[in-house]
Amino acid sequence: MSFFPPDPESPPFDDAPAMRSPWWTAPTDRLPVLYPASEILVTTGHLAIALAGVDVYADGAEIRIERRLRRNDAPLDEWQRMNNVFMEHWAGHGQSSAGRLRYGVVLSTGEQVISDRAFGFAGDPMSPPKGSSLVRSGGGGGGDGHSYSSNDALWLWPLPPPGSLELVLQWPALGVPETRTYLDVSSFGELAERSVPFWP
Repeated sequence: MSFFPPDPESPPFDDAPAMRSPWWTAPTDRLPVLYPASEILVTTGHLAIALAGVDVYADGAEIRIERRLRRNDAPLDEWQRMNNVFMEHWAGHGQSSAGRLRYGVVLSTGEQVISDRAFGFAGDPMSPPKGSSLVRSGGGGGGDGHSYSSNDALWLWPLPPPGSLELVLQWPALGVPETRTYLDVSSFGELAERSVPFWP
């Protein structure tokens, strides 16, 4: 008789296609239309955050953010502290810290939408929110002993109404107070109509 019990039988493979929750993530089967927004949002002696564009889809918009951190002659212990803060969201840490990186938007209707988690949607992914949603995801990053780079994608659902969209961010742990920038999203409806599926 073997000391180790036999492995349990594997459940049957579920071959049904996954259903997308549109308030959770951008579609992967459509080509977005680029809204050409490029602006440096924040610079300090060590940190830079920039708006790198907005991908407009038929049912929402993905705001692309680029982040850069440089050592800039900081002592090693301070550089390690900054680097830990800069990269902490990859491990899912710091979500309850008052100093964490936070994003939000204000729509032309006055609705305020906050992305208050490192990744993912705060509600039930299978149930649509009562209003708009803003979900943060990341596209990777890396660096060396003197600089790091990373990027974020903010999925805004549904497509924002025409008018001004206010992008708000703060990162107190790296010296960034509440910072705002404005985008005219009046053309998003027209751009959304030009978003096409990859496959007919």
